[in-house]
Amino acid sequence: MTRGNATTALFAATMALAGFLLFQVQPLLAKYVLPWFGGSASTWLVCLLFFQLALLAGYAYAYAVALPLSVPRQVALHLVIVAASLLLLPITPADHWKPQDAADPTWRIVALLAASVGLPYVVLAATTPLLSRWLASTDPGADPARLFAASNLGSFVGLLSYPFAFERALSSSGQARWWSWAYVGYGALLAGCAFVAMRRASGGREPVAAQTVAASAPREPVLAWLAWSALGSCLLLATSNAVTQWSAVIPFLWVLPLSLYLLTFVIAFGARRLYRRLPVAAMFLVLAGTTFLPSAPETTPEFLRQLALHAATLFAGCMICHGELVALRPVPGRLPAFYLAIAAGGAAGGLLVAVAAPLMFSDYFEHPLVLCVIAAAATTLAWRTASGGLKRRLAVATAALAAIYFAAGMGMAAWREMAPERTLVERVRNFYGVVKVMREVDGPSGQSSLVMEQAGVDQGAQYQSAALRMEPACGFDRSSALGLAVAHHARRRAGGPEAPLRIGVVGLGAGMIAAHGRPGDVMRYYELNPAVLGLVERHFTFVRDGKAKTDVLLGDGRLVLERQLLRGEPQAFDILVLNAFRGASPPMHLMTKEAFDIYLAHMAPDAILAVNFEFEMFEMAPLHRGMARLLGLETRWFDPKGGGEGCEGAISWALYSRDKGFFAAPPVARAVSEWRDRGGRPDIVWTDADSNLFGIINWRGEFPGGP
Repeated sequence: MTRGNATTALFAATMALAGFLLFQVQPLLAKYVLPWFGGSASTWLVCLLFFQLALLAGYAYAYAVALPLSVPRQVALHLVIVAASLLLLPITPADHWKPQDAADPTWRIVALLAASVGLPYVVLAATTPLLSRWLASTDPGADPARLFAASNLGSFVGLLSYPFAFERALSSSGQARWWSWAYVGYGALLAGCAFVAMRRASGGREPVAAQTVAASAPREPVLAWLAWSALGSCLLLATSNAVTQWSAVIPFLWVLPLSLYLLTFVIAFGARRLYRRLPVAAMFLVLAGTTFLPSAPETTPEFLRQLALHAATLFAGCMICHGELVALRPVPGRLPAFYLAIAAGGAAGGLLVAVAAPLMFSDYFEHPLVLCVIAAAATTLAWRTASGGLKRRLAVATAALAAIYFAAGMGMAAWREMAPERTLVERVRNFYGVVKVMREVDGPSGQSSLVMEQAGVDQGAQYQSAALRMEPACGFDRSSALGLAVAHHARRRAGGPEAPLRIGVVGLGAGMIAAHGRPGDVMRYYELNPAVLGLVERHFTFVRDGKAKTDVLLGDGRLVLERQLLRGEPQAFDILVLNAFRGASPPMHLMTKEAFDIYLAHMAPDAILAVNFEFEMFEMAPLHRGMARLLGLETRWFDPKGGGEGCEGAISWALYSRDKGFFAAPPVARAVSEWRDRGGRPDIVWTDADSNLFGIINWRGEFPGGP
């Protein structure tokens, strides 16, 4: 191998490792801090926003030092910064960053990430532009495309290897330690590049010819660079937010959109012939129009079909954005400014979706909005390409038909929004999602009720008539597993139905559980989302009119319970209810061994733990059985679909207790159902360091033997 080839190989390896670490750390840290912020899907968006801002900072730093400093001075300065970043390892976030209240944690997450990985990430982001210049000074004949190819390859491997390899093989803390050691290895490679650059660089500034070209270049369309880059970034974040509303927040659903987004950059910059304006525009219009048609998925096959549809739409949309961006690329001497503008546009798009959209829109309107903007741009581009022969005119006609199809799909979605089956009473959006209160009228009976809804899933309902106002909905009524737990708890079996109970509830919903309270009972709710409490106070009366002494503590239920233990305040609950699982995005941190240890520390000896779960996409039974066996508890599953007349849409419960007499009580024993998976999967246990939903996905969309 010649000296030039060896030098290029060293620089390429350094850039490949930098790209790997840049994209590996994103899902790594996002998953690490996800439980601290209630498992909210917005946590990933804020993390992605931070990494876009840090990428911009890295590009800006490289751009700022490229022209005024000679290569030797750049090398010296950068080595000092790299040495300082090594002092910040490992990147494991400190526990003091856990939120202490239920306030919007957006900027807390940004600050947390900045303190944990900010400087190392900026160093990694600056690698490609800096090393490209260093290599040019040492080997003017080197091909910079090889370096960009190595960086992109490292980025892809870093992204795709996380959910399929590192997440499965290592705990969250182990992943953070591994990444920190790999960053040390990156520092060693970078030091090798610096040594070569210091020895062989001429020490001069940018060649006069390059300066002349840059100075004589026509005025660049900077606003167009920013706009196309921002549109692609908006589509990435809005699509990620849309798909994670339907399922659990898992790294795979983060990695897939980000990988496709990155792939469009690779194609647009490295294989420009693959981008054809008219076919891609027509494909995007058809795909985007189709995304408006289906409703939220309820089973795994439906979810996978819609995930594929949104992924294809994202790919086509980003191909338009990045293909047009590359068409506007400047002369080589102005490429640093071009790349800086791309990073700035990406950060601007992240700010629009993660920060501005929740303030501007009461629902997730940014996703259809960005689809419409790109659709309008695609239609305009197709019209501009209208001149030419018969083939060109046919292509334009195809694009026009696709635009009509898109408009029809958008119109259908708008009609559904304006004429829903339920009437919107109030809608609130914040960091934790969109919560609605809807009015529903039952046709046969004429009964009116208010329903709380989040991510298309009911969170509780209340009849409006005085006679039925305190009757909880099916699945929470007195014949449900929850009602049986309240009626047949050991304290009430021994002392009668009026024996007082202490009941804790993680997840307020519409407050229906308060209807089970009796005089002398004490009921304490733990609610993550302040908007839910506000809606309950304004529209639902269960908590206000319930007979138990009831209060509500704001904050993530697990974290608040943990802080109570640290203060020496065990709650001695007779019944603890986990009611935070109703929705398409189950908070996994509530179902780990460490979480159950906290629950048990707050429970009396004969207490009952009631876990509300109803996920067609997941087979939760192995997790419940594994957890009960590990902790020495009895557990049973109660499915009202199996015998509760009129409760076809009711949710199911898993009840845990050490009190065998409770499960032996005749009404309880009669209500026990068979586990939905019929024991077909091995039992599992999740921990904070090792939890993976892939192991319980219900790929078939239905359970053996039906419900």
